[in-house]
Amino acid sequence: MSYKKYRNMYLDIIKIISDNLLNTIHYSFLLLILFFSKTVFATQTLTIWSSHQNRDFLTVMTNKFKENHNVKISIVQLDPSEIKAEILLSAQDGGLPDFVVIPSDFLGLHQMMDLSAIPRDWYQENLSSMVRSTVKLQGKYWGIPLIQGNFLLLYYNKKYVTHPATDFEDIILEKKQFLAKNIMPMGWNYNDMYYFIPILSAFNGWPIKDGKITLNTPEMIKALKYYHSLAAQGIVNRNCDYRCSQLDFINGKSAYSINGDWAYHDLKMMLGDNLGVALLPKVKGRTMHPMVSTFVLAIPNNSKQSKEKQQLIKDFSEFVQQQSNQKLVYEKTQLLPISMMYYKQLRSKAKGDSLVMFDQMALTKPMPSTLNMAISWQAIFIGFQRYQAGATAIDSAAHMQKMAMQQIQHLDHH
Repeated sequence: MSYKKYRNMYLDIIKIISDNLLNTIHYSFLLLILFFSKTVFATQTLTIWSSHQNRDFLTVMTNKFKENHNVKISIVQLDPSEIKAEILLSAQDGGLPDFVVIPSDFLGLHQMMDLSAIPRDWYQENLSSMVRSTVKLQGKYWGIPLIQGNFLLLYYNKKYVTHPATDFEDIILEKKQFLAKNIMPMGWNYNDMYYFIPILSAFNGWPIKDGKITLNTPEMIKALKYYHSLAAQGIVNRNCDYRCSQLDFINGKSAYSINGDWAYHDLKMMLGDNLGVALLPKVKGRTMHPMVSTFVLAIPNNSKQSKEKQQLIKDFSEFVQQQSNQKLVYEKTQLLPISMMYYKQLRSKAKGDSLVMFDQMALTKPMPSTLNMAISWQAIFIGFQRYQAGATAIDSAAHMQKMAMQQIQHLDHH
C-alpha cells in the first residue's frame, strides 16, 4: 500500500475518532490493527517436493519445526521415477517449490534444475568426507544432507527361506524348488540400471573412474552377460518394475527381493516377523558393492523470494540438520543419520536388521554427484536396451560409451 493511501486512511480514522469522541483505548487499538495486522497474523508457507518412499521421514521433521514457527508446510509426494523430469520441466517455467528432497546424484543437474548454491555457514554438522562429496561440486555446496544410505540390500521372506543365500549361485541352485511352489526366486526393478551397478562392481567395473566415463570395458561386457543370464534363467522377471516387484514380494510371490534401505520401513510394516534382511549375494564369490548416496534438501533459485521467506528457508535448512531431528528420524524409520558422531554411536550398538544395514553400508561405494554420472545413467540404459533387443554385449558396451561422449559434446556446445 502506498504512503499516500496509508496517510488518507490514517486521517479518516482520526476524523472518525474525533467525530465520535472515541476513547484512547479504541484509538490505540485501531492504529495497532492498521499497522500490524499484516505482519502479526500472516502465516508463512513452505512447499516441499519429495521423492523418498518413506513418507514419515519428512513428516517427523516438519511437524517438529511447526511447533516453534508460525508456518504452514505442504509436502508433495512425487513418484521417484518422475521427480527428475518434473523438476527439470518446472525449472523452465518457474514453477518450482521452496525445497526439493532428492537423491544427491540429481545435484549434477543443478544448473538445469535451477538450484541455488548453499552458503557454507548454513552447514551445522560435522560431515564425513563421503557425505560431503555427495553435495559439493566445483567448490560449491548444492544440497543439505538429510540422511545417508540410499543403498541396496537383500530382503527375504522367512516363510520360504531359512538361511539366506550368500551367492547368486545358491539361488540358481534353489530355483526349481521355488518355481515348483509357483513363486519367483527373486524380484527387483530389473530395467533400472541402479540395480545393475552392483553386478558391474562385482566384475570390478564402475561407470566413472578418475572423473571420466568408463563404459566400454571388458568388465561391462561380463556384467551385461551375467545380469541378462539371471533373467534368461528365470531368477528374476525382466518385465517387473519397481512397484510390481515390491508388491510381489509383499504378497509372497517371490522369495527374495533386492530393494533399498528406503523400503525397509514399509516392508517391515507389511511382512512383520517374516521379513529377513541380508547382505547382497556375491557373484561367483565376488562381493557386490551397491552405490551409496545421501538424500538432500535442495533449494530452487529463491533470489526473488521476500526477505522473510529467505530467512524461513535458512531456518528450516539449519533445523533439519540438528542431531535431535536425526535421532527422531532414525527411531521412526531406521534411515541412517548424517551426523558422524550419532552414526558411530548407533553403529556400535547395532544388532539384528540394523547391524545388517550397517554391514551392507560398509560395502558400498559412493555414487558421484557429477554431470558425468547423470549422463552415464542414460547411456547405460540405452546400451542395455540395445543388448536386450539382441545386439551383442561388445556392441552394447561400445554404444554406451559413444552415446555418453555425444551427450558431453552436445552439452559443451550449449
